[in-house]
Amino acid sequence: MKGKLRNTAALLGGLFLLAVFVQAESVELKERFLQRQPLLEKMKDQEWIGENNLGFLVFLSEAGQNKENTKIVNAENQDRKTVYAEIAVKVNASAEAVGKRRAVQIAALAAVGHWLQDTDGNWYQKKQ
Repeated sequence: MKGKLRNTAALLGGLFLLAVFVQAESVELKERFLQRQPLLEKMKDQEWIGENNLGFLVFLSEAGQNKENTKIVNAENQDRKTVYAEIAVKVNASAEAVGKRRAVQIAALAAVGHWLQDTDGNWYQKKQ
């Protein structure tokens, strides 16, 4: 139970960081992030998807790569791409640099057992 609460707190913290950068006119975008989050967490818990070092989701297993899950992951990645581009303009950086920075934040907030990609491209499962 404590683990679930910690995961929820980390998730909300991550969403808050992301939401801070999304403009008021992007209310629909924020709502989509929140709607998808439980499904994405389930896919991460089942080790079907992981977070790469560019700030995007990737499939790790064919087991979960059905039409509906692919649609959800693609939508999430497209919305992240939009947010990274918006942030990049605001901070005078590239969208790729923003995504890489976000990947570091995601890794710090990730739940134990979720799969992440380090800066060298190696995949690892988060411990403690």
